[in-house]
Amino acid sequence: MDGGKAHRGVWLPNTLHARAIINFIHWSQGGLVLDAALKGIVEAFGAECGVISRLWLNKGAHRVAARADTRDPTVSRPLFLSFANDALGPFRNMPKRASVFSLREDGEDPSDLSPVLVDWLSHRKIKDILFVCLDHQGGEIDFLELHFGQTPEPGFKEAIEQIAPQLSETYQSRRPGLVTEALSRQTVSTIRKSTTDTPILSTGNPAGLTRAEWRVCALVSRGISPQGIGTELGIGPATVRTHLKHIYSKTGLDNFHMLARRLVSVEEREALHGKQHQARA
Repeated sequence: MDGGKAHRGVWLPNTLHARAIINFIHWSQGGLVLDAALKGIVEAFGAECGVISRLWLNKGAHRVAARADTRDPTVSRPLFLSFANDALGPFRNMPKRASVFSLREDGEDPSDLSPVLVDWLSHRKIKDILFVCLDHQGGEIDFLELHFGQTPEPGFKEAIEQIAPQLSETYQSRRPGLVTEALSRQTVSTIRKSTTDTPILSTGNPAGLTRAEWRVCALVSRGISPQGIGTELGIGPATVRTHLKHIYSKTGLDNFHMLARRLVSVEEREALHGKQHQARA
């Protein structure tokens, strides 16, 4: 971590941390958009990227309220979604407010991680992900998620735990409607991106699909059903559903019917055909 460090169990914050907290308080009063406040937190703690998301336990679904990424999206695949549901396993069900979880220390066994998360960790070379429970009301849990490209220093999780109560308290005392507004803004942004003239399967990969998600979309474009996708790729129904869920989130489409209708269009088939030729060249 740059600046603030943990020395003998005592965390010494720096001006970046103070500014990040002030910006978060500013957001809670309606004076700043959540994306900007999150960006300050990501930069202050030396994370590569991060999201604030809401997880619905009864649906097994999530939506992103804010995201921030320090990498150039034209060079590296940007972070579009939360991995709390994939990474935390039983820890996601009953987290206490302001609790902090580490993927390396508290997450699922590496052999049990979803293919989507494994692909993400490999692509961005993520060493650890810290999850902070900002709020927990019934079946709704809001997480702050910080992705680190370098292995955090010893004591770093404890340092985050010191600031987590203030972040959680600020989040809970926010002005009504701010998170709903942020969730809506991210959804509209995703839908606008998905309704552009650029095909999902164009060489630029505008939706930020992983390799596995790209293969799923390629099979959908051939008219193959979810069951057939599982057979073709040698994966189970649950993994197929996970891939499709993330594809819907990235493309702004609501269901398999909408995705299939989009992917069988002439533009999409031409884009995929060109991609296949390029891959063979």
